[in-house]
Amino acid sequence: MSKAKQRETAAVTNTFQFTLAGLIVFSLALMGGASFITYKLAGNRPTSLQAGSTVDPKDKSSSSHTGAWGTLLMRDIQIERPVEYLTDEVANPKPQVWTFTKMKAAAVKDFFQQHGVTAAQVEEAGTFTENETGTVLLPADKFIQALSSEQRQKFYPALAGFGVNLYLDYPYIFPGDDLQGIYTDGRLHPDDVALLKRLVYPNGTAQQLADYQFLLGKIPTVERRVALTRALSRQSAVLARLAVQPDTDIDKIASYWSNVPNVRFTDIRPLMESIKQLPEGGSISLLYMLPKFARDRLYTFPLPAEAGEPVMDCHWTTFNFCNETPDNRFNDPNYAVQFIRKNYYQIAAPSLYGDIVLLMNDKQEVKHSAVYIAADIVFTKNGNNFRQPWMLMRIPDLLATYPSTPPMKAVYMRRKTD
Repeated sequence: MSKAKQRETAAVTNTFQFTLAGLIVFSLALMGGASFITYKLAGNRPTSLQAGSTVDPKDKSSSSHTGAWGTLLMRDIQIERPVEYLTDEVANPKPQVWTFTKMKAAAVKDFFQQHGVTAAQVEEAGTFTENETGTVLLPADKFIQALSSEQRQKFYPALAGFGVNLYLDYPYIFPGDDLQGIYTDGRLHPDDVALLKRLVYPNGTAQQLADYQFLLGKIPTVERRVALTRALSRQSAVLARLAVQPDTDIDKIASYWSNVPNVRFTDIRPLMESIKQLPEGGSISLLYMLPKFARDRLYTFPLPAEAGEPVMDCHWTTFNFCNETPDNRFNDPNYAVQFIRKNYYQIAAPSLYGDIVLLMNDKQEVKHSAVYIAADIVFTKNGNNFRQPWMLMRIPDLLATYPSTPPMKAVYMRRKTD
């Protein structure tokens, strides 16, 4: 019993015994292992990155750009609409309705056939109901699903811009490989992804979805509708910070960032000077460099507008950028265009904070406007609907978000000085 008891105790306590020489060797091994781990960790992470004043060259989502604005540290991010904003939309999906103002049913049917819809498909499109304002169509499920990608590519852009349906006017647009990221989103049900693939269609280098309401109505549960809607709402944006290092010329930076009204650089300077005193410097959010209008809205989604409220589109956003109180006259595109003609002149490329970027089609129509910030990024609100947030975006990505044939052209404008 005594020997068994001793063996049991030894098994529980795992006692180790060392000679003096063995203890020394063991201690040296521990020290060497710790040094090796520290070396590897330090070697894989630049010390300046810890201070937030540079980017990791191995991180493909991050970059830095140096210019008159200083050094901008930028990281590509994706943002989605908050779940709280989706309650009504996903709880009771509304049927897809197409409204043709001031058009008789016969004229609507002719229009369909002129833009790639066959006569047999028109007969199965649904019931065309005429009223005092025009014609209303609730597209039949069979009709929507029978349209090929090639037909949608020709037909849906022809319907856009006439108020036929919100999602025909403002379809979901997926530039680059954005759509592939949605297809592989683990939150989504395979059946929903399969239907989505049948409904998207190409437009230039992008893919688009206009049958969002139809798609939502085919998903049986709220949870699946929430997951899909959030995935579709995903927007590629840029998160930016301004590096402040011990050798940063704050006066030079001030001359750039104080170029627009309501950016009070005097209030920002104490923070920058304090960061400059740190051994390795640091960085501050670009939010500090934005006027209050933009600072309050950046990376947020608006709620659906109520009756009488302003339509917060790109022009309303661009030309209120520096205003303390928004001017709702910019809701009117005609007013915005006249304002541009009166107060701006064209430049070859943006170089000053507050320059304007206009996207124009081949008919010289202004389709979008945004505010130039620095490097290749702009402050933008893409469209006049609540699915689009205010965000920072790269100019090439902005162009990809407005696909057309021929491609949109970026035109740069600068405010006239008195």
